[in-house]
Amino acid sequence: MRHSMPNSELIQQRKKGSVLTALLLSRSILFFLFQGTIAIALNSWIASQKYWIIVATAGNLVSISLLYGLYKREGKTYLAIFTINKENWKEDLKLVFSLSMVGVLLVFLTPYLLSTLLWSEPTEINNILTGSVSPPLTYFLIVVFPVTMALAELATYFGYVMPRLATILARKEIAILVPVLFLSIQHCFLPLVFDIRFIIYRGFMYLPFALLLGLALWRKPRLLPYFAILHGFLDLLAVLTTLQVESST
Repeated sequence: MRHSMPNSELIQQRKKGSVLTALLLSRSILFFLFQGTIAIALNSWIASQKYWIIVATAGNLVSISLLYGLYKREGKTYLAIFTINKENWKEDLKLVFSLSMVGVLLVFLTPYLLSTLLWSEPTEINNILTGSVSPPLTYFLIVVFPVTMALAELATYFGYVMPRLATILARKEIAILVPVLFLSIQHCFLPLVFDIRFIIYRGFMYLPFALLLGLALWRKPRLLPYFAILHGFLDLLAVLTTLQVESST
């Protein structure tokens, strides 16, 4: 009887750990499966690489559904994590602005440095990432891709996983680093290209930015809504940049 309580707690921790592990892996797996489905439809893995924005959007929708169900199971509301704190919004906005300046610099500088290191002609990356979809679908993705990314990505890794991981790990820094690494590595599957240079590039291009977000949201979780908006804006730029390149070819 004396050992029943510790054992039950251990079982609960293992169950929680299994859920968190599955959620950490889920986005990479979803991206792989959706790209694989497109590859089967097109009978070409290489051709499927051009549809990475569609793959990401589909994965985001599933992630949002998973988060909705997990929060509901805990008796919480998923969208509540995007509520802006009305008492501290001025202070939070100033902090987010300062961090965003650093973050935006990392978002553009890190990929540039990696591309110049890995390729003699960095424009090769554009040939991989740019695709061609019909105009109606393009306009749809301009709206849906950044919105779903804003609602799914940070909420998965830092809104849900990170604080719960901290409750079952002795070392809190691991609870920060694990979501950061999985957020960064998921980009290897957007798109998955069987080229070691491209995999390294995609896996590390957002690592400094992810670390900045992880540290900031660990210290102040209430900043999540602001960073979600920033994230959506950056993804909107990514879509518009892709469209601009497509229109010029």
